[in-house]
Amino acid sequence: MSEQPLIATHTSQQISPPGTMTSVERGLSLAAGTALVVNGLRRGGLGGFLQIFAGAYGVFRGATGHCALKQALTPTPFEQRFSAEHDWPISEALSRSVTISRPLEEVREFLAQPEKVGALLRWVESVEALGPDRTSWTVRAPVGRKVQWTLISVPSEAPNELQWHTPEGTRWQHDISVHLSDAPAGRGTQVKAVVVCKPSLGKLGYGIARAISAFSDKALLNALQAIKQQMETGEVTTSRLRPDDDNDFFYLHGQLENEAGSSHGPDSVKTGVAVERGVV
Repeated sequence: MSEQPLIATHTSQQISPPGTMTSVERGLSLAAGTALVVNGLRRGGLGGFLQIFAGAYGVFRGATGHCALKQALTPTPFEQRFSAEHDWPISEALSRSVTISRPLEEVREFLAQPEKVGALLRWVESVEALGPDRTSWTVRAPVGRKVQWTLISVPSEAPNELQWHTPEGTRWQHDISVHLSDAPAGRGTQVKAVVVCKPSLGKLGYGIARAISAFSDKALLNALQAIKQQMETGEVTTSRLRPDDDNDFFYLHGQLENEAGSSHGPDSVKTGVAVERGVV
């Protein structure tokens, strides 16, 4: 794509500010909110209080013309453009950048080898090559379980771009791209990673993905920092790379390993949303 986001946030590029309600929505919100407040005052007790609270919020939404829920469920301009270009009903994206003090070609060669990248991520159990352009990732999940996903390397039109996607037709399909450019003043290579997913369940799934992205964004940054440390110093300077009691994880939620059986073929893995928890 010609333009990539700095981060998955709503911007003023939209015609109306995100979360702006139409005149009809404002009228309905005012009417419903007022009715709830009146009924709550008549009813009294805990039930009445809850109705008053909900009604007051409805009146507030109608008066201000802004809805936080609608804002949370409105894709960013980049997400809307990506959905249109890839014929996705809806997409959710996040992005992070880092500058690595190494030549661009060296950084590109390292990132093109999934086994090397996976070895730096504490939530990755293993990376298995299934073919010249396909890898199977096994990742640790909570309560001692494991999940898997398949990534397929695809050629990119841009010479300094690497791109992968999960198999077509899987749940919570993902598109992952890394964009490389020379950093200013000869400081090395700027690396920008963009992760876009196609949530299931429409806008409900988008809302879930947006909530999760508050954590997965940190994990993406941690991954880029680990790559930077490895390339610049030859090691990742952390004592929490793979501790046994480390429950932090970041994964494309896939089919549980014990459900997938021994097969690692492209049809045996169902991928999902990027998740990370407990990042310090």
